[in-house]
Amino acid sequence: MNLTQSEIDLDLGAVTMSCTTDEVATVFAGLLREMRSAAPFIRPDERDALRQIMSHESGALTAGEVFPDFARGSDAHTTLRKLRTAQFIRPAGRDCWDTGEHIEIRPFARIVWDRLGEAGVFGDPPELEEDDIDLALPGADEPVEVALPAPAKARGTRSGAKWDEGDVLDFLNDEDTQG
Repeated sequence: MNLTQSEIDLDLGAVTMSCTTDEVATVFAGLLREMRSAAPFIRPDERDALRQIMSHESGALTAGEVFPDFARGSDAHTTLRKLRTAQFIRPAGRDCWDTGEHIEIRPFARIVWDRLGEAGVFGDPPELEEDDIDLALPGADEPVEVALPAPAKARGTRSGAKWDEGDVLDFLNDEDTQG
């Protein structure tokens, strides 16, 4: 954190707490680490729901407004629980989800979403600007199944495995002997 003072007083309503900026940074880093560790388990449709929730003020939406077919034990219920575990939201009233329950956005999640953006939480690669040129060939990022030549397979190397230099040289030697 780049604050000019090394200790700050935090007004927490009923109590004021003094912390160093390093302590605050440690707490924020820990919360962000929790969010990021849960991010890979959030499916694209769940991320869409989170995006919808984050586009509103905290408490503005109910579970039933985000998920019209909401029922306890449903996929929608699981999604709300996952987003809660990931530190984004919580039920605004009682401590459980139901159709009429308002969705509270956790204050730290609001700060992170507003300051770092969705990509900052989920670790998405940055989008290219109009002037940027992507030099990758189309499909370069797609996984490729590599079929190794028969002699390599006979040695126990399975299809799709990484080649070592010996496999490559064997492949070149096999072509010379076959041709």
